[in-house]
Amino acid sequence: SLCQLWMSWCIQPDVVMGHSIGEYVAACVAGVFSLEAGLKLVTARGKLMQALPPGSGMVSVQATESQIHQVLTTGACDGSIGVSIAAINGPESIVLSGENSALSIAVEQLTAAGIKTKPLSVSHGLHSQLMEPMLADFEQVLSSVQFSLPRIKLNSNVTGKPVTHEIP
Repeated sequence: SLCQLWMSWCIQPDVVMGHSIGEYVAACVAGVFSLEAGLKLVTARGKLMQALPPGSGMVSVQATESQIHQVLTTGACDGSIGVSIAAINGPESIVLSGENSALSIAVEQLTAAGIKTKPLSVSHGLHSQLMEPMLADFEQVLSSVQFSLPRIKLNSNVTGKPVTHEIP
């Protein structure tokens, strides 16, 4: 809505980008799909995520990615024991995601190393391999949406580079 307000004031973005649910907003603003299609995708995504089994979560960590890898036991951040890096929000702002039992072990190890952690209030371990069971159903919803090339430059939040032909 903020972007739409600015656009109503004739302030046009040169590039848009979003994270998580914001990716859908950015794609909609860029003209990749209609508002109605975006709402359909967001609604389906939410329902599919909520249908996943409970028992996972997310933790914010005040450390570099390198520090996290050094502290956690071998394999803890590659998903082999249920913990993965869900987001790198800044040089010392990392979010871990995974099964609650594995997150507890990771938090213990990080805390013992003097690294601050904070559990996030989420329903599931988002942005992790734990979302994979919903992908086939979500792909069916995606196939019902008409996609277009971006009319406004749209940067990927994964690569930071412009998205073009990958969309439709």
